[in-house]
Amino acid sequence: MKKILVLLIIILSLIEYATAKNVYRSWEDALDNRYKVHKLQMSFNELDSIPDILDKFPNLEELDLSNNNIEKLPPSLFRCKKLKKLKLLRNKLKTIPPDIKKLNKLEVLSLSYNKIDAIPVELTLLLALEDLSLSGNLIKTIPPEINKLQKLEIIRLNRNYLKELPKEICQLKKLEVLNVGNNYLESLPENIGNLTSLRFLYINRNKLRSIPESVANLQNLQELDAVWCGVLKLTNAFSDIWSLENVYIDDRTIPFYQNPRFAQRQVITVVGRDRNVYRPTQN
Repeated sequence: MKKILVLLIIILSLIEYATAKNVYRSWEDALDNRYKVHKLQMSFNELDSIPDILDKFPNLEELDLSNNNIEKLPPSLFRCKKLKKLKLLRNKLKTIPPDIKKLNKLEVLSLSYNKIDAIPVELTLLLALEDLSLSGNLIKTIPPEINKLQKLEIIRLNRNYLKELPKEICQLKKLEVLNVGNNYLESLPENIGNLTSLRFLYINRNKLRSIPESVANLQNLQELDAVWCGVLKLTNAFSDIWSLENVYIDDRTIPFYQNPRFAQRQVITVVGRDRNVYRPTQN
C-alpha cells in the first residue's frame, strides 16, 4: 500500500510540475487552459495528424511532436506568433511549407529524420533562427540565401544527399556547429576559414578530394571528424589551431603533422571499419 501511495505522490508531483511550467501533454488539457499553454509536448503518441487548432494557444512558444507519424502541418501552425521552438523530428513529413516564413520568432527548428527533399527559400527568412536540424532527410541542395540567417549557431545536415555546400554558408559568422557528415560532398567551400566561430566540424563519410587551406583560420575549432571523408591526408593547416582537442580519422588517413606546442592537447583517434559510433557528440 505504501508503494502505491508513493507512486501516486510521484505521479501527482510530476503532473503539478508540468502544469506549473505550462507544459501540456494532451489536446484536451491544453484546450481547457489555452491561455496558459506555453509548451505542447506529445512525442511518442502515435499521432498521424495534427488538429488544426494550434492558433487557439496564443502564448504557445514550444511545440514538440517528435517521434510520431505526422505527414502534414496544419495552417494554424503558421499563425502561432510567439512560437520559438518547433520539434518534429522522426515523423513522415515530405515538405516544408513556404508558410514557414511566418514563424518569425522561431529560434529552434528540428525536422530531422523525415522525408524532406528540399529546403524552401522561405526558410531563410527566419531571421531569429539559431539552431537548424535537418539530418536524415533527402535534401540535395542548400539555397545560397542561407547567408541571411545571421543568428545561426548550429546546422545539422548530416545523412542527406548533398554534393556541395554553397559558398554563402561561410558568411554565417556565429556558426559554431557544422555537421555535414554522411553526404556526397566532393569539396568544401574555399572560404570555409571565414567561419571563425566554428567549434565543431563534422565532414565524415563524404567524397572530398581535398580540404581548403583556409581551415587554418578556424582558430576556435575544438573537434574535427574526418572519418572516411574521402581525403587520404589531412592538411597541415590544422596543426596550428591551438584550440583543437579531438580529431577523428580512419585507419587509411594520414594525419596532419602536429605542432609540438599543441601535440599533447590534440588527441587524434583512429577509427576502425567496425566502429559506427566513436565520439560522444555523434548522432
